Amino acid sequence: MVQGPGKFKTSNTNSRKSNKKTNELRPKKGAKTIAPKRQSVIKQKAMQKKLTSVINRNIEQVIASRAESVGGKKLNLIKGETKKDKKLK
Repeated sequence: MVQGPGKFKTSNTNSRKSNKKTNELRPKKGAKTIAPKRQSVIKQKAMQKKLTSVINRNIEQVIASRAESVGGKKLNLIKGETKKDKKLK
């Protein structure tokens, strides 16, 4: 327990200002990928995204057909929330 008057903390505005400047130089938290600027790279990224979605869709269809053949019941795939659904909430 403190005896006598306590020491008051003084706010040092200079250190806060310098801290803000150093934080501005760092990349922001969140998405770690940097968007490409060249058109060729943008096309490659779009093609890769499209291919991965097609591959995933084919894998889901194969798994659903295998589950149907083994279990005898049709397997319904439930899609996750889309960006539009998330914005509405």
